[in-house]
Amino acid sequence: MNVLIIGAGRRGLRIAQHLSAEGASITFLDRSAVRCQIAEARLDCLSVCGSGTDIEKLREAGAENADTVIAATDSDEINIVSCGIIASAFPDVENTIAVIRSSGYLGEAELPHMILGITHLINPDLEGALRIVDTVRYGLYQDTIIFPGTDFILFTVPEGEGAIRNGSKLSDLRKNLPYDFVVTAIYRNASVIIPSGDTEIKQGDILAIITDSDQAYAALSGSEMSSVYSEPDDIVILGATRITRFLLNTFTPRERKKVRLVEKDSAMAEEFASLYPEIMVLNASITDELVWENEDLGMADLFLSLTDNDELNIVTSGYAKKIGVKKAIAQIKSNANYVQFALSLDVDVALSITDVTSDAVIRFLRGDGISAMHTLFNGDLEVYEYIVQDDFRFIGKKLKDVKFRSRIVLAGAKKPDGSSFIPDGEYTFTSGDSLIMAIRHEDSGYLKELFQ
Repeated sequence: MNVLIIGAGRRGLRIAQHLSAEGASITFLDRSAVRCQIAEARLDCLSVCGSGTDIEKLREAGAENADTVIAATDSDEINIVSCGIIASAFPDVENTIAVIRSSGYLGEAELPHMILGITHLINPDLEGALRIVDTVRYGLYQDTIIFPGTDFILFTVPEGEGAIRNGSKLSDLRKNLPYDFVVTAIYRNASVIIPSGDTEIKQGDILAIITDSDQAYAALSGSEMSSVYSEPDDIVILGATRITRFLLNTFTPRERKKVRLVEKDSAMAEEFASLYPEIMVLNASITDELVWENEDLGMADLFLSLTDNDELNIVTSGYAKKIGVKKAIAQIKSNANYVQFALSLDVDVALSITDVTSDAVIRFLRGDGISAMHTLFNGDLEVYEYIVQDDFRFIGKKLKDVKFRSRIVLAGAKKPDGSSFIPDGEYTFTSGDSLIMAIRHEDSGYLKELFQ
């Protein structure tokens, strides 16, 4: 696959790292010679210095031979115009993906398909807000993922915790626990292993597990978090930013009534108070210690730090946990390397906007039917929710009769009526079913081939 990425900033590089690892040929087009040099130094790629709105530079960067063009500069206008030029001048390009940050281009509804030559439009703040909503509604844990509309829980657990013991075989683990679960992958020595029943757990392993049972979650992880989790009743949000706007738009009126927003800019505070009358807006600086004390911010169930300043988000979230806030989420907007630093300061979830944007791009490139995509183990494991299409090659076949070449783990299935279960060999692929599938990143090309 030939991919042209317009913009060699943090988003472009993260997307390129993901695609390059699966064999894609990457070319960057960026106005900055420095960013082009950094891209070539970090990745096996080509780069052209120039603007994405210059048709000659697009041609020099190989746009006419590209399968996919991803416009990921810091300018919405350049991203939109670039895709328009590509669609007009190079109609053989299959996908044109534009990263658009301004909500003004979205309006109240999703843009129609193929507008201005854009086949897929991604708003990083909207993607981040949707991830936060799922986290708030279904569980506040960095490596615990809930699939909305199902009972499935995806989580990671290191060897030595819960029922995960060094030397155990996975088949014995399943025999000894009266629950349904699937070990989708094992992270060992910085590599992902797709296990079989004979795979033995070794010291230092981290297991990625999917179950549809709170009891299995508790037994395997050694934690009662899932079974006792309830939605927060008192939410403090720091920052009247774009992601905050998307988040409040996604919340129900009932959920907005639980929100207190802290914003130091008086004009923005007034605007948000007018737009969202259900919330309480505090026009104050979070660095003022009296605000914490006078407003009892330390009594909150959840603290969301969503400013455009990564360092402030990390520090305030960590401080909130220290003074008594039950859970804290910090937005990491500019530097995805801060995620582990934030987690080390007791922040429950460090949300990298760069990573959720990259996930959204990859989700589009995987083919029709992919409704959700999550990555674990630094992107080495990909977990998809796939809605079976009418032309899926295995419709009518039983799982035991389908060979996925030991590359894909089918960990869950949901029927159109909402019933969900962990499939066994007798499961029959049926149009409209929703499947939870896990695959190593290096094998993701096979997944795309499978769905085409």
